[in-house]
Amino acid sequence: MQTRLIYWGGAREIEPNGRRKLSGERDNSAFRFGALNIKKSYEQLGDSSFIKVSKIDSAKAIVDEIDSLPDRSLESLDIVSHGSPLSLNFSKKAYRSCGFYVGFLGRLAMSQYYSDEGGDYEFSDEARSISDINFKKFTVDSRVQFHGCLTAASWFQRRSGERIFPVVIDNIVEELSEQLHSAGCVNSVVIGHTTYGNPNINGEGKTKIADQDYRHGSRVVYRNGEVILRTSQRGYLRNTIIEGL
Repeated sequence: MQTRLIYWGGAREIEPNGRRKLSGERDNSAFRFGALNIKKSYEQLGDSSFIKVSKIDSAKAIVDEIDSLPDRSLESLDIVSHGSPLSLNFSKKAYRSCGFYVGFLGRLAMSQYYSDEGGDYEFSDEARSISDINFKKFTVDSRVQFHGCLTAASWFQRRSGERIFPVVIDNIVEELSEQLHSAGCVNSVVIGHTTYGNPNINGEGKTKIADQDYRHGSRVVYRNGEVILRTSQRGYLRNTIIEGL
């Protein structure tokens, strides 16, 4: 049986003083509903895949779960979390990531980018490089989507759209698409956002909590390091849109 894995969360919910971090709780709530709506889309396809929705613990836990699957059984992977062009940002403690990053240079860049007068940004032993994923577990036509901000962007930028500095190595979506192809997943695609994402798929003030979904705005589809589609279509990107590209 083929498997679809959907992960949500990763926002820190505890302040350094032990109090609840309400913004983190709100973010994780939106991520959860985003994940549940992804699950609904897959269920509507009518296939027999096993769909598992899980709250994020760490990149290590995701890598370990993927590694436990039979070869060529993972049909899709969705991660609904905070992101950047070079990382998926999960955190249990302030200034300490347990998420994914793009190689040594990506890890170094993110440490410098997120460090400030409040502390030095570090990666815990539960963080993982994207290359630590066992890509032999994916089907040859697998689909991966990172639903975090800027994961397919070529620039670090502010929410206003103002560019800060360029991404000088492959962004995390591009890098993953190349690694999948190298592992024999020649028809696989990886999808990410080129701008800041938000859950208000029906517009600000018009989206019900249960309808929150990050699948809108500017998205890019990569295959083997090449952009095969740029789209602003809302919702699930059907195979008929991507096939033949």
